[in-house]
Amino acid sequence: MNNSSSQRRLRHREADLAGLLEAAERVFSERGYHSTSVRDIAREASFSVGGVYQFFASKDELYLRVLEGQWEHFFELLNEANKAPRFDDRILGLTDAMFKAYEQRQSFFKLFLSERGRLSASFTGEIAARIGEQTRRLRGQLVELMRQGIAEGSLRAIEPDMLASAYVGIVHNCIFEAMSAGAAKPLRPAAEVLSVFLNGAASTSPS
Repeated sequence: MNNSSSQRRLRHREADLAGLLEAAERVFSERGYHSTSVRDIAREASFSVGGVYQFFASKDELYLRVLEGQWEHFFELLNEANKAPRFDDRILGLTDAMFKAYEQRQSFFKLFLSERGRLSASFTGEIAARIGEQTRRLRGQLVELMRQGIAEGSLRAIEPDMLASAYVGIVHNCIFEAMSAGAAKPLRPAAEVLSVFLNGAASTSPS
């Protein structure tokens, strides 16, 4: 087989995989993990059941790959924000990215959080391990960003880990608030939420 044929087959396989993952995300989001079968996903993707198993050995493996895809999408958004040279622009872009990730993938996000307690212990452990890798990666980026903010004088010279925790707490609370309210996006704009983190909640007016 010549090189061009091999490349063509590879492109077709990559396109098939992308379509399968998109279909799996839709079906998991609509029906939930337990109510979804490999046959349901195959039908949505216009695959045979055997075609699905050519890519993934089990429904669990497919679910994990969809979950990893959410993180890949999230980090793509973050990478755009990280192109900004200055701290103020980077952290605003980062906050926008976190809110946008929720808006664009909220159905699967809600499904994942609602079904965690119903999965088997071994599968939950595997999910936790995969998520742990990604959260450590995100944490490293946030701590590095806080160090930049301190160096540029935008943040007080306190422990970058503490600043990262405070930032994540504020942003995640806004996302969970939107999810609890059934809102399509966070209830407050990113710039307003970021202002609380950067400027604090205390009044600057004399008492």
